[in-house]
Amino acid sequence: MYNKSALKNSGITAIITILSILTSCSGHKMMSRLTDIESYIYDRPDSALVAIRQIDTTALRTKAQKAKFALLHAMALDKNYIDTADTRIIQPAVDYYERHGSPEDRLKAWMYLGIEQYNGGKFDDAIISFYKSDGYSDNVVDDNLKGILYSIMADTFTMTRDHALASGYIDKSIDCFKRSGRKDQEDKERYRKAVNLTQLREWDSADACFKSLMSDTSVNKDLRRDIGIDYASFLLSYPYNNDSLAFCLFSESLAEGGTLHSPYQWFAYAYLLDINGEKDRAKAIWEDESLSDSKNAYQYHYWKHVEEKKRGDYKGAYKDLWLAMRSNDSSIRESFAISAANSQRVFLENKNKENLLTIQNQNRLVWIIVLACLLSALASFTLWIMYKKRLQRQQVDQERIEMVVESLRAEMTEIKGENSRLNNEYRRAKFAFLADIYEDYYRISNKDQDNDERLACVLRSKIGDLRSNHEAQKQFEQLLDKELDGIMTRFRNDFPNLSEKEYCFAGFVFAGFDNTVISIVMDVSTVDNARQQKSRLKRKIANSEVSGKNEYLSLF
Repeated sequence: MYNKSALKNSGITAIITILSILTSCSGHKMMSRLTDIESYIYDRPDSALVAIRQIDTTALRTKAQKAKFALLHAMALDKNYIDTADTRIIQPAVDYYERHGSPEDRLKAWMYLGIEQYNGGKFDDAIISFYKSDGYSDNVVDDNLKGILYSIMADTFTMTRDHALASGYIDKSIDCFKRSGRKDQEDKERYRKAVNLTQLREWDSADACFKSLMSDTSVNKDLRRDIGIDYASFLLSYPYNNDSLAFCLFSESLAEGGTLHSPYQWFAYAYLLDINGEKDRAKAIWEDESLSDSKNAYQYHYWKHVEEKKRGDYKGAYKDLWLAMRSNDSSIRESFAISAANSQRVFLENKNKENLLTIQNQNRLVWIIVLACLLSALASFTLWIMYKKRLQRQQVDQERIEMVVESLRAEMTEIKGENSRLNNEYRRAKFAFLADIYEDYYRISNKDQDNDERLACVLRSKIGDLRSNHEAQKQFEQLLDKELDGIMTRFRNDFPNLSEKEYCFAGFVFAGFDNTVISIVMDVSTVDNARQQKSRLKRKIANSEVSGKNEYLSLF
């Protein structure tokens, strides 16, 4: 019999495993496809955009896949000159790579967010995004990528008329493109630098930059035409202007297929045609309706004034100069109005953000204070409970300790009594030959407390030999040495000047005799006299410098 439940579970497990493998394979396949597109997005951006648009976005399963797709999509649009302002395209990449990506991924994500903001005219937001992107540049080795970032940053500062800041980023982009070997991009940035120096009125530096580009035969021909037209315009504004060279540059660039990019250049070219005898061509430009817009009034009247002054028509030149100045004042007022409006808008937006942030911070502070109070109260209550429990435990422990101490005291008292008993028995065992003396002593004393003489007679008869017989004394001391680690031999050596009576007295003390027994054995008249003799001998020992005096004194 087979287990249907087990078979069912194993089947489900197998299905889940197969789905996991298929999903994993699908995920690897998608990332491999995106990586392949990334490999040719710079060289064939049109093919990359087609491949990106063919991807089914519902097949993007993970945040990593969605981030990669978003970044490649934004890059492909930019490389194909499709200026989108929809920041939702790049946002998944910004959100994901800010936490998980490499420095290069983060730099790209923030840079393309800035590009989309730039396309939407949100230059302030774009600059912030570019600054965040630049924050990762130190850890990125791709100089071409960093050159692109610095180039678009310079362009953004140019759009906000901050030419000084733009100049620094142009130099950084030139250095990056030079290190990466991108001569075409390096030349474009050199061209941008020349134009930016013109805006900064750094005439000599701008002139040197234009001359360097014009003398560089490796510069792309299409780019050279644009450079020639802008250099011609520069020469007309340059304090040391050169009309003839400017006319030659205009003519050569236009003959090679170049195009004038602004009304300023068209009217400047009309002026040069007029003073060089090509009045019909000049008149056609002056009367071109596509250039007669009111926004171009300043350029028109300015170059008419220059042309009339060149012909000696000072009255007409004065009139056109006045009209140019009035148009310029209007443009300046409009520019200032726009600038003021933008400044006011930015100020109000920032103010609103500050107020909102202040309110959020205040609310956050209130919640923090409330939470802190709750936590403090909870902590206090917890500590109080712990304190009460600790007091209870301490009280119980104290009672237990007191019980243990009392028990130990009782045991110590019992031990002391037992120890005293054992010591008496031990000494009696050590000196077995004196056992009968103790027995007679106790027997007689218990029988008749007043019969001291009988007790004395018995003791003297028992121990008489020990006091009068030198050999008996010697045997007694040998017994003491054996039992007490040579105590009598050491005592005699430590105190060689004592009398034999004192040695005998000390021996009885070491043997554990009390003053009563010693007074009888030593034939001392009273127990007090025995006690005094014992004290004198003890003082001699205490006042000595012998090494074993503490041991002797402990036996007294």
